[in-house]
Amino acid sequence: MESVEQLDSEISDLHVRIATLKAHRANLSSVLLSQPNLAARLGNDATAKRLIDQQSKRNLENTYRACVGVTAYRVKDPDPHAVNNGDVLGLSIEVPIDGGFVDTYHVLLTVEDHDTSKSLRIHKHTIPSCIPLQRLANKWLPQAARDADSEKHPGQDLVKFGRALRRELVSWHMRLETVQDLRSQAKLPGLQAEDGGEEVVISGGRVLNAFVSDDSSDAEEDDGNGPVRILDMEADAAVGQVTITWSDGRTAVLVVTKDGRVEKAICRARGGSRDAVSSTKAVGPLSGLLRRLSS
Repeated sequence: MESVEQLDSEISDLHVRIATLKAHRANLSSVLLSQPNLAARLGNDATAKRLIDQQSKRNLENTYRACVGVTAYRVKDPDPHAVNNGDVLGLSIEVPIDGGFVDTYHVLLTVEDHDTSKSLRIHKHTIPSCIPLQRLANKWLPQAARDADSEKHPGQDLVKFGRALRRELVSWHMRLETVQDLRSQAKLPGLQAEDGGEEVVISGGRVLNAFVSDDSSDAEEDDGNGPVRILDMEADAAVGQVTITWSDGRTAVLVVTKDGRVEKAICRARGGSRDAVSSTKAVGPLSGLLRRLSS
C-alpha cells in the first residue's frame, strides 16, 4: 500500500500535468482560431463566430503590444489641487518575455509651466526601483533649472525617454528569466520544469566538478554522500551580480552586463583561493554559464 507521501506526490504530479494540458489546449485553440480560412468553413454558427471574433481581437492586441511597446495616453488627476488642472500624460510600456507579456508598466508625467516654455516631470510610476528611472529622466527629460544650463538647455525628448526606459525593462526581465532558467537547470529545491517533461539538463554536481582540476588535492565531495551540487544561486535586484554557492564551500561571484553577458567572474575554492581557470570559463553569455563550466 502506498504511503501518504507517495499519494501526495502523485496528486501533485497530476495537477501539474492537468495544468500543462490545459495550457497546451489553449495554445492549440488560439492557433486554430487564427487560421484565415476557418471563418468560411464554419459558416454562420454563432458560437464559432464569437470565438473567432474574440481571437481576432486578441491577435490584434498582441500584435500591437509586441510592435509598439510604448503608448502615450491622457488621464485626469481627480485631486482638485492637482497642478495643471489635473492633466496628466501617461506612458504604458509593454515587455514581451517568453511568448507572453509581463504586467504593463506605467509612468505618469505632469506638465510644468515656465516663463517661456513648458516641461514634463515624472509624477507617479510603477517602475521597479532597480531600474535607473531618474537617470534616464535627467538625460532625456532635463529640467531647465536643475539638470541643464538654461542657456544650453538640450530640450526634452519623450520618445527617446520611452525607448530607453523600455530597453532597460526588457533587458532586466530577460536577465531575470535567464537566472530562473539557470536555477531550474541546477535543479535547486522548489524549482521544477513547468511542463513536467523529462528534459535533459546539466546537473549541479557535474557543473561543480568543473571547478576541481585533475591535480587538485581537495577534489573531494563535501561529505562523501553524493556528488557536489549547487546549493543556491541568487542575484541582486538589478540582476547585475549573481552569486553561486556549492555544497562543498566553493563560490562564484559574477558581474552581469545589461545585455546578459558575464563580464567578470571570481570563482573561489573552499579555502578561499581563486580558481583562474573557472573564472575565465564563466565569462560569456549568462544563459550558457553552466554548460561552459561543465566543459
